[in-house]
Amino acid sequence: MPRLAKLDNRPMHCDEAVHAIKFGRLLEDDDYVYDPHEYHGPSLNFLALPIAWLVSAERLTEITETHLRLLPAVFGIAIVGAVWRLRRELGYAAALCAAALTAVSPAMVFYSRYYIQEMLLVVFTFGAIIAVWRFVRAEQVSETPSWFTRFVIPGLWLTVGGVCVGMMHASKETCVIHLFAMFVAFGTLIVARRITDRSAASSQQHRKQTAADSWFPTEVSLRRVAIPATLMAVTALIASAIFFSSFLDNPRGVVDSFTTYFHYLGRASGEGTTGRHVQDWDYYFRILFWWHRGDFVWSEAPIALLAVVGLVAAVVGKGVKPDQLPMARFLGVYTIVMTGVYSVLPYKTPWCALGLLHGMILLGGIGTVVLVRLTPTHVGKALMVITLVGAAGLLGYQAYRASFVAFEHQDNPHVYAHTTNDVPVLVERVTQLAGAHPDGDNVHVEVICPEDDYWPLPWYLRNFPNVGWHGDVPTGPGAPLIITQPSMEAGLLKRLFEDQPPGQQHLYVPVLRDDKLQEWELRPHVPLRVYVRLDLWDAFQAKDDTASWDGR
Repeated sequence: MPRLAKLDNRPMHCDEAVHAIKFGRLLEDDDYVYDPHEYHGPSLNFLALPIAWLVSAERLTEITETHLRLLPAVFGIAIVGAVWRLRRELGYAAALCAAALTAVSPAMVFYSRYYIQEMLLVVFTFGAIIAVWRFVRAEQVSETPSWFTRFVIPGLWLTVGGVCVGMMHASKETCVIHLFAMFVAFGTLIVARRITDRSAASSQQHRKQTAADSWFPTEVSLRRVAIPATLMAVTALIASAIFFSSFLDNPRGVVDSFTTYFHYLGRASGEGTTGRHVQDWDYYFRILFWWHRGDFVWSEAPIALLAVVGLVAAVVGKGVKPDQLPMARFLGVYTIVMTGVYSVLPYKTPWCALGLLHGMILLGGIGTVVLVRLTPTHVGKALMVITLVGAAGLLGYQAYRASFVAFEHQDNPHVYAHTTNDVPVLVERVTQLAGAHPDGDNVHVEVICPEDDYWPLPWYLRNFPNVGWHGDVPTGPGAPLIITQPSMEAGLLKRLFEDQPPGQQHLYVPVLRDDKLQEWELRPHVPLRVYVRLDLWDAFQAKDDTASWDGR
């Protein structure tokens, strides 16, 4: 399965590395404190713990990229199968088609292999939607109105929904956008249904149509909503508080989980240090549906076209069975609202598109069935099915290319400020040099980068316990190994050769990437410089005369 294969085939993104280091503190020291200014919610770190336990890992150095990325991969698989829980609301065929589109979507596959919160947020959002719809159906259509079917089953679904909402909050602050879209969609559906009922109460056709979907409520009173909403909200607050408080070790985290929105309002508007993430309103449409760089066009346009068909069918009520119209219309409003909000916000990163894309995929499942159903002849239906299978194959090929061929190439729309393959090679050479030092991996290493722009190096240097991380040139003698950026070199040279007492200056040798004298790159257009003290370089050459590279 592509979500599980070769999870370590690309370098760690800087965001993945940040979360990995936080996870390391949790794993080794049982220490997690929610930061309301950065890093998002705690679910990613806590839910990765069982994987570490399964592989008997007690330290971060025993954890690999595969272990960490296994968590979002499992969630990426779960969201494919979860569609089946809405098979009655979507229709069996539409549910299968939506599952297939989820399975082959390039973005869904790519970010199922990313150790960030986004896939968890999308899955918990979908779980909340499923739970609420199952509660509504369980409450409205009970053929055997026993105590169990009237109270226990609806109560269980409300509890599941509350846990999912709580985990949405514990995953990422942008959950409020998803919740807002859900609220507007349900509200619109109920209001529209009541208006339709009143205007067509005497219509025989309307009575026939509404009989099939009578399970969807038309009369919503405060009393009818208050108890279920309260139960769901309390469950959500408990689930969220458990994680934000680090399982009651840090009660302050619960308060911070709400005060953080004062900070994130600034980030969403593009203020502060996040200006580099400010994008035009059509950014998500471009990266998803038409991205042309190099000699390859990336596009999930088949999903968008099928979603439009599903949306139109939901609006006009043609091609969709009456008992499936409520879900189709809910998804239409939900997807439009979410797409609109995410597009309006200046702050954009490509993985944020997963939420709105998933809504389109569900609508696309409906649209697929509508196209086949409305095609008039058997030959036409066969040709339509062949065309749709071909479109799915094209999406599958792009998913393979994105995750296994161009997984770090800048032509890939999902590669965003990604780490280059230079970094693992650089760390391997640092390891070789450290082997020639008496302290071995305990050798002092200095990483000096402006504004602490050295991620994901802390992940890759996790085997070196004596690393100094600096956003500016420190004082004192230089370390035997120094990693820096060109903009810091003037201050570094002054420190090493002007500020040191006479007789304590040391010469340094540049460690180059290869014999072509090319520089290292942390990310595209972010160069790195690596220097080794001359005495360590000489010791390395004396130890390994067969070294295949020259650092002079």
